[in-house]
Amino acid sequence: MQQKFLTPVKPAGFEIIFLYPCPFCGRNVPLLAPTEPSMGQCDVCQKQFPLVPVDEKTIMFMKTILDNGRAAIDPDYL
Repeated sequence: MQQKFLTPVKPAGFEIIFLYPCPFCGRNVPLLAPTEPSMGQCDVCQKQFPLVPVDEKTIMFMKTILDNGRAAIDPDYL
């Protein structure tokens, strides 16, 4: 059977991840931009802690300026 060539896939969007330090064990816990007060959970010690939310307008600005990820494509790769 002949193997089919796959064209590289371009990003369809992106998310911003913030690192929140666990107040119990110190691990930097990666979380998708929480825009409302909420609770995070450490993936190492499993303890929960309250999160300071990020500004939703800033997240929307970043997504707009990068055209939802399309502007971040390496032009030398295309």
